[in-house]
Amino acid sequence: GNLNAPKIVISAHIDAKIGTPGAIDNATGVSVLLLLSELLKEYNGPYLLELVAFNGEDYYGVPGQMKYIEQHEGNFEKVLLNINIDGAGYKSGISAFSPFDLPQEIQIHFDQMLQKHQNIELGEPWVQGDHSIFVQFGRPAIAVTSSWFIENMECQDVTHTPKDNPEIVNYERLPEIALAITDLVNLIN
Repeated sequence: GNLNAPKIVISAHIDAKIGTPGAIDNATGVSVLLLLSELLKEYNGPYLLELVAFNGEDYYGVPGQMKYIEQHEGNFEKVLLNINIDGAGYKSGISAFSPFDLPQEIQIHFDQMLQKHQNIELGEPWVQGDHSIFVQFGRPAIAVTSSWFIENMECQDVTHTPKDNPEIVNYERLPEIALAITDLVNLIN
């Protein structure tokens, strides 16, 4: 494809705090990224697809974000959309996709995707994730997580603890999320 084409950046962070298995923060996000690498390998649309595994999101100074900013400084206008997966696949509830400043043409496709996927709902915006750098640079973004995570963000005691282990994951959520993102990417033409 055209290397100067606008790009859709799909991201998840690969690090976890010391002392935690990091199941939903963020092994599930990395799993979805890997599923997407397979589901989107035949993508032939007008945009570049960039799958990004950030490192250091769970640590002060977010070195992965800083490196990405350094490498892409002056080129953020090429980002059509960021989709960031973090905290996805919690055992109770469904998945939430939280949009940030979607242009109308993407918002229409986002709404179509929500209609089609019954285990995905519109989520409230939240800023504690790698999508925040794209939002700060004025780019549209969608943060993908668990509805439970949004509802309990201020009081949850799972992430960054030993409780963030594979027993808290509903593995059915991961392919649902990957298929919904694939549908959205294919709708955006």
